[in-house]
Parts: sequence; structure tokens; C-alpha cells
Amino acid sequence: MQVNEVVSANKSAIPKVFGILHLVFGGIGVLYGLYAIVSAIFSDQLQEFSFATYPDESKDAMMEAMQPLYDTQVWDLASSCFSMVLAVLLILAGFKLVKYNRKGLKISNLYSALSVLHKLAAIVIVLVIKAPAMKQVGESLDEIGGADTAGFGAMFGPIVIITTIVMSVLMLTYPLLCYFLLNKKQSKESLS
Repeated sequence: MQVNEVVSANKSAIPKVFGILHLVFGGIGVLYGLYAIVSAIFSDQLQEFSFATYPDESKDAMMEAMQPLYDTQVWDLASSCFSMVLAVLLILAGFKLVKYNRKGLKISNLYSALSVLHKLAAIVIVLVIKAPAMKQVGESLDEIGGADTAGFGAMFGPIVIITTIVMSVLMLTYPLLCYFLLNKKQSKESLS
């Protein structure tokens, strides 16, 4: 009995804490991923619904103005599917880490690497694919709105792009913390 208490006292709490966090974030990730995938599947209906209160000529013009952005949704769907994979990895790693199982570290490291790549890819997609689409949408919205909305389109694209990049960079924090803290000597030695 005393030997088990000594072994438990020497174990780092980091694997268990990250195991619990992995389970929570993984569960949220699955819910978010399912929502994003369902939204992508029903995007045509959602687009119609979002412009339902507009007069017909305005509705058609708005939907046409937004089309370049709708055309990039395949990237959103791909990102959501990949996020689901990351969420499942988090859940698997979480179950293992809570039990101080070494395989949890390997799965968590895989999650960290893939998550960092995913965030970097998201930034590249925003800069290379979404930015031109957002610019085109902004210009179209300015044309539709005339003098009343002049400049809105010029602000619309950059605000969304900057927000997406900032959020992607902030979201790098968790996978990097996981990697560095779980691979510390004391954390690794706590796993069996």
C-alpha cells in the first residue's frame, strides 16, 4: 500500500490534466465538426434562408455578390472533416492520458503535429483562396449598396481575413502547450 502511494506521489499531474482537457476539447470539436459538416451539406438552404426577407431583386443580387465566398466552401468542408479527425485523436489521447498510458502521449503528439499543420494550412487558404474571394465579395457589395455603403466592402474582407489569421495563431497555443508540457521529463516518466 505504501509503495503505491509513493509511486502516485511521484507522478506528474500534467498527463491527467491534459487527458481531461483533451476529452473536453475533443468533445467540443466533434460537436463543432458535426455542425460545420451539416451546415455545409445544407448550405444552399441556409443561403436561401439567410436572404429570405430580402426583396427578390435584392436577394438575387446579394446571393450573386456572395457567390465567390460560397465557391470557397469546399475548403471549409475539408477543414471541418479534418477537424473531426483531430477531435477524435484528442478523445483517444485523452482516455489514454487520464490512465497514464504512454500511448496517450504518442496520440497527443500526433494530434499536436497535425493540428499545427492544419492551422498553418488554414492561414495559407485564407491568404491564397479566401482573400481574393472576400475582395470580390466586398467590391460586389459596394456596387449593390452604392454611396450608402461605400467602403464597407473594402473593410469587410480584411476584417474577416485578419480575424481568421489571429484566431488560427491563437489556436496554435493548445497543441504547442500539449506537445511541450507532455514531453517534459517528469510527464513522460509518469506514463506507463
